[in-house]
Amino acid sequence: MYRVIECLVFEHSWSLVLLAALVCILGSCVSVLTTRRLRRTQGRRKHVQLILSSLITGATIWATHFIAMLAYDPGVTHGYEPGLTAASLAVGVLGVLIANMVYGVTKRGWTPALAGMIFGLTVTTMHYTGMRAYQIPGTLTWDTSLIVASVLLGAALGAAAYHVNALKRRGGWLWAALLLVLAICAMHFTGMGAIKLSLSPIVMVPEQALQDGTLVWLVFTVASLILFVGFAALSIETDVERDALRKLEYSVTHDPLTGLANRAGLIETLDLYRDRIQEDEATRVAVLTIDLDLFKEINDLHGHAAGDTILRTIAARLDATCTGAEFIARTGGDEFVAVKGGFRRLDEVDAFANRLHTLIVEPIETPAFSATLGASIGIATTVKDGTDMEALLHKSDQAMYRAKSDVDTAICTYNTAMGAHTRERLMLVHDLRKAVAEDQFELVYQLQNDITSLAPTGFEVLIRWRHPKRGLIPPDMFIPVAEETGLIREIGLWVLRTACAEAASWEEQLSIAVNVAPKQLAQPSFITHLSEILQSTGLDPRRLELEVTEASIIDDQDFTLNVMHQIKDMGVRIAMDDFGTGYSSLATLQAFPFDKIKIDRSFVQDVHTNHQRAAIVRSTLLLGDALGIPVLAEGVEFQDELSFLQAEKCASVQGFYFGKPLSRDDMRAMIRKPLQSRAS
Repeated sequence: MYRVIECLVFEHSWSLVLLAALVCILGSCVSVLTTRRLRRTQGRRKHVQLILSSLITGATIWATHFIAMLAYDPGVTHGYEPGLTAASLAVGVLGVLIANMVYGVTKRGWTPALAGMIFGLTVTTMHYTGMRAYQIPGTLTWDTSLIVASVLLGAALGAAAYHVNALKRRGGWLWAALLLVLAICAMHFTGMGAIKLSLSPIVMVPEQALQDGTLVWLVFTVASLILFVGFAALSIETDVERDALRKLEYSVTHDPLTGLANRAGLIETLDLYRDRIQEDEATRVAVLTIDLDLFKEINDLHGHAAGDTILRTIAARLDATCTGAEFIARTGGDEFVAVKGGFRRLDEVDAFANRLHTLIVEPIETPAFSATLGASIGIATTVKDGTDMEALLHKSDQAMYRAKSDVDTAICTYNTAMGAHTRERLMLVHDLRKAVAEDQFELVYQLQNDITSLAPTGFEVLIRWRHPKRGLIPPDMFIPVAEETGLIREIGLWVLRTACAEAASWEEQLSIAVNVAPKQLAQPSFITHLSEILQSTGLDPRRLELEVTEASIIDDQDFTLNVMHQIKDMGVRIAMDDFGTGYSSLATLQAFPFDKIKIDRSFVQDVHTNHQRAAIVRSTLLLGDALGIPVLAEGVEFQDELSFLQAEKCASVQGFYFGKPLSRDDMRAMIRKPLQSRAS
C-alpha cells in the first residue's frame, strides 16, 4: 500500500492525474446512464445502446489509463509502442461489450455482478496491455502481490458498480458511477505501484513523433468528443422517452376521438377533489352525468363516421365552455361527465347544467348531414349527497337515468328516492338470476284466430314470473332488466324449448309463436340451439313462428339477414312484430324474408273511430297484400274493431276479444273440446 501511495504522490503529475480523474468521472456517469438502459430496451434500439455504451465505457477506461500513464514520470526517456497502445483500446471496448451483453441480455439476479467482474477484468487486461506498450531504456519488473490486488480490486468494485446500477433505485446511478470510478482508478494506480524499473544502457527508446503534452490533449480531445456524442445521444433518447411517456400518459387519461379526458382522467380529477375535501370539508363539488339522446338513431341512419363527427363537435362545445374549476370527460360511447367545483350556491350548478344542455341541443350542420340531439343530465353534489366521490358519480348516473325516463325533464337532481329505486332494481336483478336457476317462470297462451271463421289457428306464448314472495311479476317489469343484464338469452332459450315441447304434445296441428329478443338473435349459437330444440322436441318446424322486432334487425342487418335465411331453411316461419313502431319498416319488409306482419296494438285500438289509425292499418294491409305477406292485427278487444278488420280483409287477429291469455291447463282443456265434439 505504501508503494502505491509513494508512486501516486512522487511519480505523477497531479495536474494530469486530475485531468484523468475528470475524464473518468464524466465518462463513468455517461457510461452508467447508457448501460442501465440496456435492460429496458428491445430490438434494434438495444443493439445501438449496446454498441454505444460499450464504446463510451471502453474509451473512458482507455483515456483514463493513457492520460494517467502520461502523468507518470519515471525520470527517464520513455515512449509508447503504437500497435499495443491501439490494442489496449480494442481490449477495453470489446471487454466492455461482453460485460454489457451479459448485463443487458441475461436478466437473472446474479448476472449484474458477473458482468461487473468481467468489466473489472477488462480494466485489468486493458491496463497491462497498455503497460506492455510502455517503452523505457531498460525493462519493467512487477510486484506480484500488487498485481493480484489490482485484479481483485477491479473485479470486486466492478461487480459492485454493475449490481448497484441494476437496482435502479432513486439516485442509484450516482453510487454506481462512483464505484465505477473507484474500480478504474484503484485498479490503475495499484497496478502502477507494482512497477519496478530496471535501466539498461543497451535498450534504446525510439523517438516519439508527439510529445507527452501533445498526446495528453490529443487523447483528452478524442475522449471528450466520444463522451460528448454519448451525452448528446443520451440526452436525445431521454427527451424521446419523456415525450413518449407524456404521450402514453395522455393516451391513458384522454379519449383519442374527442381529446377530452376519459374515465381514467375523470377518476384522477375526482381523486384530487377527494384530497381537497379531506383537507377542507367545506369544499364543494358537483358531478353531472350527461347522456346524449337520439345519438344511436343518428348513428344508425348516417353511419359511424357521422357519429364520430357529432361526438367531436359536442365535445369541442362542452370543452370550450368549461372555465376555472369546471371539467368535462367522455366516459363512454355517448356519455359525458362534467365536474364543477368552487361554487357557493346550487343555482350555479343548475346554470352550468343548463349551459351544457343548451350547447348539446344546438343543431349540428355539416355538408353531409344535419342533426339535432337531446341530452339527459343528472346532478349530484357534495352539499346534499355526501362527499364520497365514487358514490357521487353513481348518484349522478342514477339522476341521469331518471331524467332519461321522464320525457318532460332533461335535467334531474339526485334525491334519496332514486337510491331506493336503484336498490329495488338491484334486488330485482338478484332475484331474476335466482328465477332462471330455480325455474320460477311459466308460460301463458294467447289465441290467434282466423279473421273469417274466427277459428283458432295457433297461440302466441307469453312469459310470466311467479316470484316466491312477491307473487306474479308482470313482464314489463322484468323483461327490460333481463335484456340489460343479458339474462334474456337464458330466459328466451327456456321459453323456446318449453313452447316447442308443449306444441309437440298437441294432437291439433296449431301453430306456436315465440318472441325472440334482439340479444338472442345476435347469439352465434342461436341457430344451433334452435336446431337442437326442434330435434329434441320433435316439433314440425312449419308449426313454429318466431316473432322479431325491427330492433333485432337494424343494429347489424347483414348478420341478421344471414341468420334469418338459416331459420327459413329449417322450415321455421318468421313474423315481424310491432310493425309500424320502428323507423325503417318498408325497407325492412323488402330486404328480409318475413312470413307474417303483426300490426302493433297501438294502431288497432279504436281503429274504427280514429281516422289516422285507420289509414295506417289500411296502408299496412295494402302493403302486405302487394308483397304477398299475410297480416295479423294485435290487441283486438271490441266487436267494432274486429268488424273493421274483417271489412279490410285482414288475415288473422288476436286480443282480449277472444279471451285473456290462458294458463297451460286452460289452454289444453280448450284444445281438447273440439276433439271431443268431433268424436261424439
